[in-house]
Amino acid sequence: MMKNFRPLTLALATLASASASRLPANLEPFGPEQVCVGRAEVLVRGQPDKKLTQAAQELLNKTATTQKLSTTSYTECPAWLSYRVEVANTGQDKLLVYGATLSLVTPKLETKAVGNLKDETFDYDGGFEYVTLWDAGGQDIAFDTENLAFRLRARLLDLMDTFAADWKKTH
Repeated sequence: MMKNFRPLTLALATLASASASRLPANLEPFGPEQVCVGRAEVLVRGQPDKKLTQAAQELLNKTATTQKLSTTSYTECPAWLSYRVEVANTGQDKLLVYGATLSLVTPKLETKAVGNLKDETFDYDGGFEYVTLWDAGGQDIAFDTENLAFRLRARLLDLMDTFAADWKKTH
C-alpha cells in the first residue's frame, strides 16, 4: 500500500518546490512601465521550434499588453517577462511531456538592491546574466503536436493570470 503513495509524494514535493519562487513582494518595486514583454522560447527535443515559439511570443505580447505592461523592448527595461518551454518524448509513440515557466527577470547587476532598480534604465547588450525575481510553472503531457500547441497556449494564459493576481497584490 505504501508503494502507491511514493509517486504521489514525489510529485507533490516537485510541485511544492516549483512554486517556491512565486514571491509577489518581488514585484512591488516595479511599475507597469518598468516591466516589459521579454522573449518566449519553445524547445522541442532540445531544438528551437519556430512555429510554437512564434505563437507563444504573440500570445505573450497580447496578454502583457492587456495587463498594461510596457511595450518597450525588453532590452531597455529593468525587468521583463520570459516564457520558456521544454518538450521531450516519453518514449511512448506521440506522447510528449513538457515543462513551461513564466518568469520575471532582471539583469544581474553589481550589488544594487532590487528596490533601487525601479529608477534605473538599462542598455542590455546580452552580455550579462539575469536574476529571476518571480516565476511560476508546471509540467504536463500532450498527446501530439497539435494537442501540445493547444496546451501551451492554455498554460501561458494560466501563468499570465497567476502573474496578474500576484501583481495586483502589490500594486
